[in-house]
Amino acid sequence: MTRTGNPLKVYTLDDLPPEVVAVTFAKTSRVPDSFDAIARELTETDSSRFHEKWVIGYGHSSVSEHAVLSIAIENVSILGAKFVEENRLSSFTEKSTRYQVMDPGNYYTPPSFTSGSVGNVYRRSMAGLYETYGALMPEAKRFCEEKYGGSEWEALGVSPAGKACDAIRGLLPAAAKTNLGWTVNARSLRHALVKMASSRLEEMRELAVALQEIGERRVPTLLKYTEWSPYLTGWEDRLATSAATVLVAPVAQDTGTGVRLVDHDPDGERAVLAAVLFRATNRPYEEIRSQLSGIGRERIGVLLKEALQRIGGHEAPVREFESTAYTFEITCDFGAYRDIQRHRMTMQTQQPLTCEHGYAVTDDAREAGLAGRVEESLCEAHEACLDLAGVDPVHAQYAVPLAFNKRFLMRMNFREAYQFVRLRSRIQGHQSYRRVARAVKEEIERVHPGLGDVIPVEHAPAAPSRELHPASSG
Repeated sequence: MTRTGNPLKVYTLDDLPPEVVAVTFAKTSRVPDSFDAIARELTETDSSRFHEKWVIGYGHSSVSEHAVLSIAIENVSILGAKFVEENRLSSFTEKSTRYQVMDPGNYYTPPSFTSGSVGNVYRRSMAGLYETYGALMPEAKRFCEEKYGGSEWEALGVSPAGKACDAIRGLLPAAAKTNLGWTVNARSLRHALVKMASSRLEEMRELAVALQEIGERRVPTLLKYTEWSPYLTGWEDRLATSAATVLVAPVAQDTGTGVRLVDHDPDGERAVLAAVLFRATNRPYEEIRSQLSGIGRERIGVLLKEALQRIGGHEAPVREFESTAYTFEITCDFGAYRDIQRHRMTMQTQQPLTCEHGYAVTDDAREAGLAGRVEESLCEAHEACLDLAGVDPVHAQYAVPLAFNKRFLMRMNFREAYQFVRLRSRIQGHQSYRRVARAVKEEIERVHPGLGDVIPVEHAPAAPSRELHPASSG
């Protein structure tokens, strides 16, 4: 085969400071030299001057996306980790409550709960939750080893130890400390620091200071102007006041759990198919939409299936499947939300974490005979949360155990829904988010049968016939 032009060349610039990498990539639009040649001519001082002029002075912030940091955050609360993980353009890996038994006593205490009677309430609540968690873990492990210890479960990738942690992880408080690995570019980090500095959570404001100090060692120029935002600070309180002027008091507190589709495009299936056909043909979009208006749902369903022929088990549909979207109101336990939130391509709107929506106890905990002790501990924690919320409702969220339900909105396009259901319905996963995933598919099937039908979902196999022995209830 005849080759023309210069040969393909691929390499990394890992040995350079992040700000130098950013300038190296930025200059390729104006300089004909290779990247490594550009980099050799740069110093950190040169790079700093470049960023001062173009990124800070002229607002060309996209350049700072090439400066990437990998940050290790240890001993941040689970509640705080969720705040950090709201940043969409990042990559995270967090300490697992499934594969690690969490250490008793390793939890965050907000300044408002450090002393006095309210401090005693907080400490007693933490101690009670961890005591029950530690006492039930051996029993949960024995039960899950018996239930999931067979070769048929091993073939499915199901870990008895993981199932045991899943069974009682709901006892862990949101204050439990975790570790978080965070890879982020300088542009997104700056945005995150502003959000943290403006947070109502004292822990996040402290973390913003620590991250600023670490970040300035690597990208000193690009992390300017990260002070708190007058717009973000107190935003929730201002809008709550506005809401009171237009929303009447609720008739009764809604404590139901589940998934409800609250918004969608009724003609979304045709929108997806039109985008698919637009890419595959040389026809105007309006012409395609017009002709599809006369095609029945059954035929549309056939065409959508044809558009997904040969798709692999780890592949995503083509981008044209993003052409319609769904908004779900989801109420599930906070432990499940902790996993669901990782789907950052969705738009998630949270409500505060409280004990108002009830709690979830896992089927395995009930089968093992542990539900009574779990519920007793959760009820005690609920009483403590009410006392703490009377003093500081924002920081009372730390005392809420993971078993309590959280309500949030999640908006996702169809392509992300496809990925979400396929991943979160897997048998290896926690039962709570598996139920959410199946419900998402069912809701899409209800309004868009042609699209809902093509979403793959994994159903739990029938349990092997073996006699199980619940743990002692004493």
